[in-house]
Amino acid sequence: MQFKASTDYGMRAILYLAARDTTCSSRDIAEDMSIPRDYLIQLAQLLRNAGIIEARPGKHGGYRLARPADQISVLDVINALDEDAKQATRSRRETRTGGEMVEEIKRAYDLIEESMDAFMSSLTVESLLECVTTDQSSRTYLSERLTAEGKRLAYA
Repeated sequence: MQFKASTDYGMRAILYLAARDTTCSSRDIAEDMSIPRDYLIQLAQLLRNAGIIEARPGKHGGYRLARPADQISVLDVINALDEDAKQATRSRRETRTGGEMVEEIKRAYDLIEESMDAFMSSLTVESLLECVTTDQSSRTYLSERLTAEGKRLAYA
């Protein structure tokens, strides 16, 4: 799965801020993470509106996480950067009518979306950074996350 550019850049910026754990200038984030600076500023506004980052004006200003990295999920970031598109897609899908087969396909697609949302909400920024700083393989990490999320959903 490949993220669209806004999600990719936004996620990179959030991971960078979490790893640095301090206020970082848009220039530093853009240069270090290969993000066009003007685009980063646009994305930062969306992330700020969602309460994920804070913007600090001034000479020593910049961006920092608005809450701890273990309280920010991948889904939070995706939704902050993509909510308008998701709402438009849902609206179009709900207005279409069709026979029983079409309704079954819609329900199957909804299941895909629910599954992705459940898993992405279980991945926090902190847990991703922990995975890459340990010797644990990414496949082992993901397997453990899927197992834990499956148990959580079964008993929810």
